[in-house]
Order: sequence, then structure tokens, then C-alpha cells
Amino acid sequence: MAGSAHNNPSRSTQPTAPGGSRLSMLPVLCIAGLFAFALLPDARANARLFFSIIGAAAGLSLWGAILLFLHRRSGRRLAVEVAIAKPHYVQAVVQIVILAYWGWYWPRAYDEIPLIAAQLIFFYALDALLAWSRGRVWRFGFGPMPIVISTNLLLWFKHDWYFFQFLLLTTGALAKQFITWDREGQRRHIFNPSAFAQSTFAVVLIATGMSSQLTWGREIAASFETPYMLLVIFLGGLVVQYLFHVTLMTLAATATLLIFNLIYTGITDLPYFVTANIVAPIFLGLHLLVTDPATSPRTNLGRVLFGSLYGLGFCALFRLLDHYQLALFWDKLLPVPILNLCVPLIDRICRAGMVGRLNSKWETCMFAFRMNLVHMTIWILLFVGMWRAGFIQAPLPKNETVGETIIFWKRALAEGKPNAGHSFVMAVGALAEGSGSADAFNELGLICIDGTVADVERNDAKALKYFDQACEMGSIEGCANVAIQYLYLRQRLSDEDVAFALEKLEESCDAMVGSPSCYLLGSAYETGRSRPKDAQRALELYERSGINNLYAVKGIARITLAENLTYDLGEVAPVLEKAALLSDAESNWYLGYMHLTGNGVAQDPIRVKQRIQKACQLGSKKACNAANQPELPPFANPEMQVPGWTSAYPVD
Repeated sequence: MAGSAHNNPSRSTQPTAPGGSRLSMLPVLCIAGLFAFALLPDARANARLFFSIIGAAAGLSLWGAILLFLHRRSGRRLAVEVAIAKPHYVQAVVQIVILAYWGWYWPRAYDEIPLIAAQLIFFYALDALLAWSRGRVWRFGFGPMPIVISTNLLLWFKHDWYFFQFLLLTTGALAKQFITWDREGQRRHIFNPSAFAQSTFAVVLIATGMSSQLTWGREIAASFETPYMLLVIFLGGLVVQYLFHVTLMTLAATATLLIFNLIYTGITDLPYFVTANIVAPIFLGLHLLVTDPATSPRTNLGRVLFGSLYGLGFCALFRLLDHYQLALFWDKLLPVPILNLCVPLIDRICRAGMVGRLNSKWETCMFAFRMNLVHMTIWILLFVGMWRAGFIQAPLPKNETVGETIIFWKRALAEGKPNAGHSFVMAVGALAEGSGSADAFNELGLICIDGTVADVERNDAKALKYFDQACEMGSIEGCANVAIQYLYLRQRLSDEDVAFALEKLEESCDAMVGSPSCYLLGSAYETGRSRPKDAQRALELYERSGINNLYAVKGIARITLAENLTYDLGEVAPVLEKAALLSDAESNWYLGYMHLTGNGVAQDPIRVKQRIQKACQLGSKKACNAANQPELPPFANPEMQVPGWTSAYPVD
């Protein structure tokens, strides 16, 4: 399923097919159609998208008008040749099937179809104007379709920046026309047009850090993980492999990924690709990006080497991009232009010396058609074997569910396994964006709050966004973390978000005695934040949370001491003493005042002084101020410790 096939434009200036003069009006119709696409609902709702389409159409119109003027002045005709090439329409049909299947699970892909159609008619007009500007015949056929569709299977720019989508296609078209070389006696383009254009833009977007802000690349890659997508790509690929004998490159690339992953797992006991051994986007790349007959090797050994190098390049870029926290969806694209440049060298190596003799025997041992059937048989057996073994289209070992995946990587991180931190972040991100897991979004928030996992720096604002999203999606832990961030750090996205989180916590508290939700609700009533200030209601909720919750116990002691309530603290005293022994300053502060009043513990002036001094030593500024005074001042709330952030998947 190559993104392009060889297209050697004729230098004739006369139409070579009947109706060529009428076909020369097609670019005019395409440009008019492009103007019409500016009336799409999406374009009318987004001024920047509207002007992107209008600007592209206007640019083509101006170019076409100048070209028509020059041709009429010189007396030359705009020549057209109908050129129906099998590689073009076969690839286009297969790609359309993949697009249709993808959209069945991700309707957003269907929503984009009108804009894909706009890109297609843009490319047809562009292709014609480029050919005529060079004094050549425009070869009208299905050639633009696989370039445009393959591009849209991998990358969209967001509507605010959609003019880049037209520039992307223009870059591919210009590369196909002007970046060429002599190969086997013919002038051919060097690069796969769609891969070259996307790789060029990738370098710029990576350098500027704008990949996620300007494109939907991350969302496209995540949404491609649909049930049986690998099987759909595999079956479509068989059609292309049967017709155009490009099996070896896909076979070699897949075998390389398999062997590399098995070796890595054998050494580290961890999967290299974190959530799946071969994900759908790279499987698409194995069929779409390295199988262009015009930009890949001609020799059998060369094709094997080409595919293997692509697999190794992908493995290297997967870790390199992750290490520098760059968008991973570029990993399947960036090796392709480099490999395209190496094609003549690869073929020379595979035709020289002993290697050349081996390649010659391989290529001449039977007819090419039969040889391709042998290659396809090996590829089918490899694919079926990987499928049955669970290597593809199945969760990794021990990772059958979202929870087990997160726990697996948390344990690997705790055990100090190589790359476990980066893999943990990657796995959680993939589960959040690909599977839409609320608990995974909550884990992303925890990673941002922690600030020590891999190279992710602490970012409270980003954590709050993840917690809030998790809460909206139904994660009670996410709601708890939204409440913690507001009640203790005074951070929130909006009052409505906090109110929603507390409502969910109230439902949880009502449903289960001992729920941590009760403690957080108690804190809201105690402080009067997002709830009416009510010490008695707060005390009831702290009691409901239970004495096994240290923060609820502290709340009971704090309210009792602050409000001078007749509440026996004898039941909570052992919990506070245990925490005090574990160097908790806040617990020492409460115990000091409990010894002063004799509530729950023996009244003991010496213990009072010891507890307050201990709290001071553990970092409490209020305790230090109190310890330096002749008499202990009236009770005041200490510097309260932020409760532990909650996870749906704690690791022992």
C-alpha cells in the first residue's frame, strides 16, 4: 500500500488521449469545487479553516490564470493524458477500506471525509498546474488518491491551522516533481511523497514543540487501536503484495520487530513497546510507507535489508522520542526518507560479490510470480503464528485490563527496571487517550503531582486538568484528588468542577461507611470551602470515615480542640501517637494540646512541652513559636499535611 507509485511524466505537449482538451478543464472545476468546500459547516463555524480553504483555492486560481495567459500568448496547448495505473487505484481502494473501518470505531474520521475530499481536488489541480508549468503533459488518473488518503491516515492539522494541511500536500507534490534521480535508466522521484512531506513537517514541529498543539497526530494514533485493525491492514496488504511483489519489505520489518522485542523481553522481562508488541499505527506504516515500488530496492536481499532497517529505525526512534518527551507518532515516519536515500547503495551492495551471487540465485530460482507467492506464504504463516501466540492483537502478558497494565508498570518502576518510568508514563498515556480510561487519566494527574517519574516535572495545573477529566468520566479517585487540590492547595479549574466532585464524593460516602470520601467532605464542611461551615457536620463525617483514616482522626482532634467540644479523644489518641512516632509534626501538635487538657490522654505538662518541641523539630513553625513562649498559647490549627493522593491502583 505505497503512498505513491512511479509516474514518469511525458514531455509531449499534445494530448495523447481523446477528449484531452476537455479534460484540461478539470483543474478549473477542481478549483471551483475547492471554493465550494469553504461552505462546509466546519468551515463556516471556523474562520481560520474557511480562509485556509479560500486561500488554497485563490492561490491555485492565480497560478492557473497566469499559466493560461502564458500558454495562450505562446500558442501552446494545455495537454492531458489519461493514465490509469493499477498501483494507484488498488492502493486507493485498500486505503479507503482502512479509512472506512477506522471511522466505524472512531466517527471523528468520518467527520473529516469532506475535508479529505477538499484536499483531493486541491491535489488534482496542483498536480495539473505543476505539470503544465514545467511544459509537460498532465497525466490524469488515480495518482493523487493514494498520496492524499495515506497522508490522512497518519496526520491531520487542526482546523485552526489547516492551511498547513495544504502545504503538506504541496510539499509532497513538489518533492515528487523536483527531487529525482536517474535510476536504472529512468528519471524517478527519490522519496515517498507522503512520507517525505510528513517527515519534513515533523522535523519543524518537533523543533518548535508544536506537534500536539497543531496536529491531531496523537489522537489519530490512539484511535487507530480498534479491534481487529491489524487484521484489516493485513488483508488489504495481501492484495497489494500479490499484485506488486512488495511482500519482503513488510515481512522483514515485522520479523525485525518480533526478534528485537523477544530479545529485549528476554533480557529485561519487560515488553519493549509497553502496551502492545506491534501497535496498529506502526503496522500501517509497515504496509503504507516502505512498500512504494518507486522508492524501495529492486533486489530481494535489498528489500529484506530495507525492511529490517526500517524496523530497527522505528525501535530506535520509539525510545529516542520518548526519552526527550517528544510526540511518538512521528516514529514510524522519520526513518523513511533516510532509507529512501539509501536505496541505490542498498541495491549496489546486494548485487556485488558473494552477496550479489546469493541474491541472483534467490531471484532466478523460480519465476517472479511464484517467488512472490512463496514470500506471501511465509508472511501469512508469520502473521498467523504471531496472532495465535498472542504477540499481536492481544494485550501483553499480565496486562489484560487497564488496572493490571498500570499495576504491572508501577511495580516495574518500584523495582527499578530499565526504562520503567518512561514506559509507565507511556502506558498510562496510551490507556487514557486510546482506551478513554478514567482511572488512567487520574494516574496521569498523579504523575504530574509526583514530579519524579521519568522526566515529568511537577505540574499542578496539568494534574488538575487530568483529575478533573477523570472525575467527569466517573473516577471517584479523580473526584477525591480534585477535592484535595482545592481544599488543601486552593487550586481549581472552576467552582462548578469542585461542586461536581464533592457531589460525587457525597454519593460515595453515603454508599459506604469508612469511605475516604467522607473525610474530604468533612474537610469541606470544616473549612467552609464549597460547603457551609459546620463543625458538627464535619465531625460526623470524620467519624464516618473511621479511625483507620489518619486524616479523619486528625480532623476529629482538630475540631474538638478548636471548638472546645465535649468529645472524648481517647479512641483517636493511639492513632495520633503512632503517627507521632513516625515523625508526623501535625500529630505531635494535637497530642501536645491533648496532654494540656487531659482529653484522651493523661494531663501532663512535661509531655505537653515534649510534644510541641518535637513538632517544632519536625518543621512546624507554629510549634516553634509556641515552644518559645512562657505559656502555651490557645490552640490554633497547625500547618496541615496534604492528604495522600488517591489512586485506583495502589501498589504494595
